[in-house]
Amino acid sequence: MASLSAHENKKFLIVDDMPEMRSSLRSQLASLGHSRVAISSNVKTAVAQLEQDSFDVILCDYFLGDGSDGQQLLEHVRKRKLISRSTLFIMITAEKGYVSVMTAAECLPDDYLLKPFTADALKLRLESLLDKKARLAKVDAMQDKERWPEVVAACDEIIASGDRYQTEARRIRGNALIACGRFDEAMTFYRQVLAIRVMPWARFGLARAQFAQGELEACTATLRQLIEEAPQLLSAYDLLSQIQLDAGQTDDALHTLDQACEIAPESLSRHRAIARVAEKKGDFTRVESALTRVVTKTRNSPLRETADIASLGNAHAEMGAPEKAIQLIDEARKNFKSDADDPHLAAVEALAQHKAGRPELAAAALSRALDTTPGSLPQDVALRIARACLATGQQDKGEAILKSIVQNNPESTAVHAQVTEALNVHGTPGRAAALIQEGVQEVVALNNEAVRRGRAGELGAAAEMLTEAAERLPGNAQIVSNAAFALLLDIYSNGPDTVKLHDALRFQKRVTMLDARHPKLADIAELQRRIRTKYGQTA
Repeated sequence: MASLSAHENKKFLIVDDMPEMRSSLRSQLASLGHSRVAISSNVKTAVAQLEQDSFDVILCDYFLGDGSDGQQLLEHVRKRKLISRSTLFIMITAEKGYVSVMTAAECLPDDYLLKPFTADALKLRLESLLDKKARLAKVDAMQDKERWPEVVAACDEIIASGDRYQTEARRIRGNALIACGRFDEAMTFYRQVLAIRVMPWARFGLARAQFAQGELEACTATLRQLIEEAPQLLSAYDLLSQIQLDAGQTDDALHTLDQACEIAPESLSRHRAIARVAEKKGDFTRVESALTRVVTKTRNSPLRETADIASLGNAHAEMGAPEKAIQLIDEARKNFKSDADDPHLAAVEALAQHKAGRPELAAAALSRALDTTPGSLPQDVALRIARACLATGQQDKGEAILKSIVQNNPESTAVHAQVTEALNVHGTPGRAAALIQEGVQEVVALNNEAVRRGRAGELGAAAEMLTEAAERLPGNAQIVSNAAFALLLDIYSNGPDTVKLHDALRFQKRVTMLDARHPKLADIAELQRRIRTKYGQTA
C-alpha cells in the first residue's frame, strides 16, 4: 500500500457546519502533511467551490444543520458532474447516525468515517482509499468519458489479475455492460456473481438488466427478492415503482414509494417521485404534501429545483387555491433570477391566473411560457404549456404542442392518455383520437418519404430530411435513430463529413438515452465499424 506521503499534494475540501469540527479536521490533515485544504460550512458554499475548483478528497459531515445533508450534496454534485469519479468523497457521521446515513444513500460515497476518530485512523483510511483510487484511475477515467466497452475490458484485466479490488471491478463491469446495451451478457454475468455470493448490488444489477430487456415479470420477482434480502436498498423500490407506474398501477407504485419513505423519510428524490405518481393519478393533495416538504427543505439551497415549485403551484391551483399558487411563483421569481422567465413556472402561473379570473395576466404569463419553443423542452413542461394554452382559449397552439408530444412518443399509450386527459379537461372532449391519429400518420409519412429517397439514391436529401425531423422531435427514438443511420450511410457512400459525423454520434447518444434496447443501435454500430474500415476514421 502506498504511504500517505505519496499523496501529500492532494487537494482537500472539508464540508461541516460546526466550526470546531472544521478546525479539528484541518489540524489533523496538517499533521499528516496536507496543506492544500479548503473549508465550507454549508451546501451552498460547497457547491460554489466545486463549480470553481476541483478537489481530490472531500470530507463531508452528514448532518449539515441547514436543512440539507451530505448525502443530498453528494447526489447533487455527481448528478451535475461537479466532481469526477477520481474524487474521493468520504461521509463523516456519528456512530448513532450511521444506519440512517446508510439507508438514505441514493448514490454511495467512497466510504464512511465514524466520529470520533484520531489522526492515525484518518491516515490509515486515506491511505487505503487513495490507493484504491489510484488502482482504479484508468477505469474511472473511462467511466467519466462513457467509454463503456473499454471499461469492461479494463475491469476484466483487474478481475483476471486476482487483484484485491476485483469485487469493485466486478460491480463496475456489470454497470458498464448495461450502459453499452449488452443486457444478455449482463444477466449472465450477474447470475455468475450471485452463484458465488449473494450481494445486493449484483441482485439489483440483474434486475436492471431484466428491465432493460423487457423481462418485467422476472424483474419484478428479482426486485421483491432483493427487497426481502436487503430492505434498505432504496433503488430497488424506485425501479419496482417505475414498473408499476408504467403498468398503470398507480396505487401500487405509491405504496412501494411509501415503503421506501418509511426507511428514508428525508429523501428528497423519494418525495419527488411520490409527487410525480400522485399527479398522474390526479391526487393533488398528496402532490401538495410531498412537494411542500421538498420546497421547504430546499428553499434557500442549491438543491432546489424549479420543477418542484411548478408542480406544487399547479397542485395549489388544481385544489382551488390559485392565489396560493401565484404567491409561490412570485416568491420564486423574486428570489431567484433563473426563475424570472422560466417557461414551466410561467405556464403554471397562466393557469392559476386564469382560474383566479385575471385573463390579461394569464395571457401575459402564457406569452412568457411560449417564448421558448415547446419542442425543445422536457415533455412534462411542454404538456403543462399545452394545458395552459387550452385553458386560456388558445386552442390551436395547445393542440400543436400536444401533436408534437404525440409525435415524439407515437407508440406510448401513457402519453396518448395524458394528451387525451388534457384535451378532455382543458380543450375539446373527443378531439384527442383524431389529433393522435394525425400526429402518428404525419410521422409515418415523413419516415416513409425519407426511406423512399434513400432507396432512390438520394442519400443526402434523406439524411437532411431526417436530421430536421430529429431536431424537431428529439424524443422520437425511431426518427432520431433513422437520422443517425442515414447520416452515417451518407458518409459511408459519399465520403467523410465532420459535421454529419458529429450529428450522427449526437443522435446515436440520444437514442441510447431514450431506449438503450432500440434495435437500430446495432445497425448504427455496424455502420460505424464499416466507416472506420473504409476510411480509417473514428466513428
